[in-house]
Amino acid sequence: MLISKRIFFCVTALLILICFFVNNYTAHYKEDLFVIREGETLKTISQNLKEEGFIRNSRLFYILLYFHNDPKDIKAGIYKLNSSMGSSEIINQIINGNTVKEKIVIREGWTIDDIANYLEEKNLFNKEYFFNIAGKSELGYPSLDLSNEFEFLKYKPKNLSLEGFLFPDTYYINQNDTPEIIIKKMLSNFEKKVWNKIDNKQNFYDVLILSSLIEKEVRGFEDKQMISHVILKRLESNMPLQIDATVLYANKGAVFDSKVDSPFNTYKYTGLPIGPISNPGKESIEAALNPISNNYWYYLSAKDGTTIFSENFEEHKINKNIYLR
Repeated sequence: MLISKRIFFCVTALLILICFFVNNYTAHYKEDLFVIREGETLKTISQNLKEEGFIRNSRLFYILLYFHNDPKDIKAGIYKLNSSMGSSEIINQIINGNTVKEKIVIREGWTIDDIANYLEEKNLFNKEYFFNIAGKSELGYPSLDLSNEFEFLKYKPKNLSLEGFLFPDTYYINQNDTPEIIIKKMLSNFEKKVWNKIDNKQNFYDVLILSSLIEKEVRGFEDKQMISHVILKRLESNMPLQIDATVLYANKGAVFDSKVDSPFNTYKYTGLPIGPISNPGKESIEAALNPISNNYWYYLSAKDGTTIFSENFEEHKINKNIYLR
């Protein structure tokens, strides 16, 4: 009896190892929604997982699921899975019923406050729980220190929020997700789509701040690249940036007071603001990294959204009279 038990456990352990290596060695990464319908059998679920590219071997997955879990515990619903997840991780998801609760879309240029208000409006949780982790879009409300989990956060001043790092994208919120889990999803996405693709990380935080300014200033990739160069030239010549979006950020959008005493106010202080003023998208970050050289020093956004560039202040004043009246 003792021998048979040992054999059983050895075979089981071997199956787990085989499942782990076979099911996780996929040729192409896939991330998508997976649906389990009421009444579906273990066999059907296993086959569907294989057909949809989440596992490599449906039979081994079936065996692992059957021998170590009660099939009756599987919860019907929609799950967010990816092909790099282990078999045990997928099983835990469907046994625990960690289904997709909500689809959220974080827009380029949103601030932490915008994101928190949006999530509260979605009835996911009180926004104060979000602020407890991410901090707020103002001084004196720093984020939870997550730099041990995300290397890029070591570049962020500890007294500031996670502004700039909450990557704009579409996310699927699971049933059991807390504000911390949602924030870490955004940070992991930033890590994958931004941090891991930047070769020179020396001035990374400045690049992120610049990207956040570009995001709030203009639409269109080429215009963003042009403005990137204008801002960089102003910084090199110690010329005030005088970017309206920084004043609005310093005043939390309430009023436009260019004299507000804030390290975010680029009318009052030269150089970049102390931190990002928005959460920029990939395009704005690429524009910050790849500016287009030009002879312009000024720009404005016309009422139709067109960007008007000027080589000098006199030309800029004329353009303001033409396009902003």
